[in-house]
Amino acid sequence: MNQLAATYDRPAVELRSLKFQTADEWKPIKLTGHYLPENLLLVRNRPYNGDPGYLELVPFQRVDGLIVAIEAGWLPADDRLNPPRVFPKPNSKIQTIWGRIRPSEPTLNRDAPAGQIATINLPTFMRKIGVKDRAVTDFYLSLGESSFSVNGSPRLLPRPQLDEGNHLSYAMQWILFALMAFFAFSWAIRQEIHFKRMAADPNYRPKVRKKVGDEDKAVEDAL
Repeated sequence: MNQLAATYDRPAVELRSLKFQTADEWKPIKLTGHYLPENLLLVRNRPYNGDPGYLELVPFQRVDGLIVAIEAGWLPADDRLNPPRVFPKPNSKIQTIWGRIRPSEPTLNRDAPAGQIATINLPTFMRKIGVKDRAVTDFYLSLGESSFSVNGSPRLLPRPQLDEGNHLSYAMQWILFALMAFFAFSWAIRQEIHFKRMAADPNYRPKVRKKVGDEDKAVEDAL
């Protein structure tokens, strides 16, 4: 999160290195060239605010021929969790765009239907669209400003939260549940020990912890 805070709001600069470095994550980068919309793929299983959906992943060819993958935003799934049949796509005119550096994702050994990809694994993406060279495979750009979005679709991904948010609340709940389970387990073990001793010794009686005021009640009952 410190890296995000340090780089997220910086002005966009020209792309210089083709190798991903941790210090470059979230850094805004600008490119001049054109999209290759005919090679657009949809990234599966990308929920947004609890709603199922997909991400647009489209290659962008810089004026010198270098190809960079651009994550162009989120699209909602239909009622059957399929991608929308019609959605906005970029055109192929020369333009300058900018986005933030994100590292390539693992493959997870998952397959995907035609026109889709399981994760943003850049070697897999470039192979699927038929690019063999002049491609950046260490990182992609998460689009910072769209020139082709229609009525907010595809939706640009928002800035990640810097605080723990609900994650901290969930963590505290799990800690509480773990403590409750521990005490319940300890109580069950003690009960089992008492039952075994009572079965082995008819005269055994488990000790009962006295409550505050029990002695006063016993004195009153004796009067």
